[in-house]
Amino acid sequence: MNENTRHKTVAAATGSVWDAFVIVVGMLKGGTAKTTSAWFIALYYAVVLGLPTLLLDADASSQSAYDWFKVAQAAGFEIPGTLVVERYPFEDIAEYIREKHAEFGAIVVDAGGGSAKLFHEAVTEANLLLVPVAPTKIERRKLVATFDEAERAAARNQRDVTAHVVMVKADDRTSLPRNARDKLLEPAQGEGIGPDRDEPFPLADTAIHSWVHYMEAFGEIPTELSEYTKLMEELTA
Repeated sequence: MNENTRHKTVAAATGSVWDAFVIVVGMLKGGTAKTTSAWFIALYYAVVLGLPTLLLDADASSQSAYDWFKVAQAAGFEIPGTLVVERYPFEDIAEYIREKHAEFGAIVVDAGGGSAKLFHEAVTEANLLLVPVAPTKIERRKLVATFDEAERAAARNQRDVTAHVVMVKADDRTSLPRNARDKLLEPAQGEGIGPDRDEPFPLADTAIHSWVHYMEAFGEIPTELSEYTKLMEELTA
């Protein structure tokens, strides 16, 4: 399906005014499966729920989500008619999201780790902030800064945003996921959230495992959404 046809299909599905549910996938660090998570979540809304869905690539440096779309399109994969993918790596993204609210049932934002300002602005319009983190110390160290910035953004948010950490790249053959879960739910002083930096992170029960299915999905339109369906059912129940 070419780009014009897809936009027309979405336009036809939006005969009535929507009020988009906005999901920001972000962390102030690169390489945390944000793009993969954003794509699978966008497909959940577009295909499983059948909602007109906008996937915004807000990464000012790599723009991997949009690259994924172009590679899939060039390879001949059929792009769901309910899905639109756009690049928008600009700091006025909050205003752009507000402009798109009436056109889409869901807006998924891939907020890259390179711009705290862009992350902040996206979270001001979010219903749900999803923070992917791998079960390693170096990944967890960026969570405090991410949640600090999210707290500042939430103070400007009129939509009662909720935030969740989701463990990605989990390999249950090792002790890493279990140890990381313990550290996130019972953090040491200075390694958690809250006034004293010792409160637990809002960790989702559903973990995303280190499956080839996810790692090799780039440039394809996967039809099996696996644990991401379970994750979104858990977080939006």
